[in-house]
Amino acid sequence: MKCFFSVFTVLLIFISCSGSESDDSSILSENLSSQDFSSNETSSSEENNQSDASETATNQSEGNQTENSVANDSQGNQSENSESNNESQANQSENSEQEEGLGKGGSSSPSKCSNFIGKGPDFEWIKSVEGSQEEAHAHFIFTTNDNGYIQVGETGFLDNNTAKILVAKTNSQGDLIWKKEFGDPGHNLGNSVIEVSDGYIVTGALNKNSTVIKLEKSNGDQKWLKTYDNGGNDAIEHIVETPDGLVAVGYINAVDENNTFYTEGTGYITFIDSEGNKTSGKNLDTKMSHGYRVYRINDNLIISGLTPGAEDYALMKTNLSGDQVWVKTYGGDNMDHCFAMDISNDNSIYLSGHTLSGVQNWDSYTMKIDIDGNKLWEKKRGNPRGFNPLYIHDEVWDLKATDDGGCIIVAGTGDEYAYEESCAQSKDLSNVWQVYLIKFSSSGEIQWDKTYAPVSGDDWAGEAIDITSDGGAVIAVDNSQFGILKIAPINN
Repeated sequence: MKCFFSVFTVLLIFISCSGSESDDSSILSENLSSQDFSSNETSSSEENNQSDASETATNQSEGNQTENSVANDSQGNQSENSESNNESQANQSENSEQEEGLGKGGSSSPSKCSNFIGKGPDFEWIKSVEGSQEEAHAHFIFTTNDNGYIQVGETGFLDNNTAKILVAKTNSQGDLIWKKEFGDPGHNLGNSVIEVSDGYIVTGALNKNSTVIKLEKSNGDQKWLKTYDNGGNDAIEHIVETPDGLVAVGYINAVDENNTFYTEGTGYITFIDSEGNKTSGKNLDTKMSHGYRVYRINDNLIISGLTPGAEDYALMKTNLSGDQVWVKTYGGDNMDHCFAMDISNDNSIYLSGHTLSGVQNWDSYTMKIDIDGNKLWEKKRGNPRGFNPLYIHDEVWDLKATDDGGCIIVAGTGDEYAYEESCAQSKDLSNVWQVYLIKFSSSGEIQWDKTYAPVSGDDWAGEAIDITSDGGAVIAVDNSQFGILKIAPINN
């Protein structure tokens, strides 16, 4: 979603059918009020948004995805050991003071339209970080061992070759510690980050080739940067540490090179030593045309992604050498796009994304899988604000397993049509996008769902999420900058 933020600190009021926006420039402290929606507390909201597949809206392609409209960044030529154009605007404290008395805002009653479940957590704060190019869009957020946060994405755009990788590190209050940019403006992607004992490992692509960058924790300085020409237009989406180094998944031979979510390429796995040197690589199973996430469970890897044509969810289990144990696909009779995975404390696997199967338009689609690939449950949920479901997209981009054995997903919700709907006695409009969270129990019950939006009426969308040390969550918000939204503990 494209949102423009001015330099004013705004009190954001979270209302049950209300879209709005708080304005930030650089690092802004936008004080929200999140909506507490308790109406229609059904045990499973899967029925709220579903209808016959024949009623599916004509735009079944998902081309206008919240993040996709702006997140495609480009980057310049970098060779394997290039030093990169490390634009290190380090140690910048561009912090705005929160206005006194505005740290928590009130909650409104549900509107006549909304069908939220339960009572989700309030916001605590939101801040933003700018890049050097027009707009900035994060694809990944991670809670670091020092209880700060690190985001990865791009500043600039892929489609006009202005993109650079942007990495920003903040403290636990969202105040900027350092930020770095990599590559000349061009076709470049910042996709994810992990923490290892002596640094942060960033993944993506430079000049249409897969890249891995290792950074110092204290100041973000580059320790090494490597690029790999794995084949055609290729990128690394995610990476995991193993006893032998690093294992990364992504894609090669992209056809839709400006799409940051599904490129119509071939799934690929890369093996890398601790110094960033590629030791080997190979195609993933033909059932997985795009590797999206990888996690390690003991001596095995769990890899999630999309099948050819992005028709279904794909999941693989391999050993640490990438030898396949099994591969499974999940989905219905229409498009099912898997972008999120995490591993629960009992080694169950959570997958999420969005679907057109059995619903009227794109709805969230979450499932739990056991270690052998057997589906334990699935749930679809969407349109929490109660507009016409033929026009509403609920697009999931990330999830995290929670300490209680459940999970929480993050999405954007809104419409992208020549259509606008309002709700009586509410300021909310259907074409204003909002951050959307859904909390599931371990058995698949929806415990609560909630949306978050600024009061000024501009668009927000949730792009990534991680759990924080206090039991809350931090969300990467697409607000045309690196938005960082902190919410209160999610299980209270």
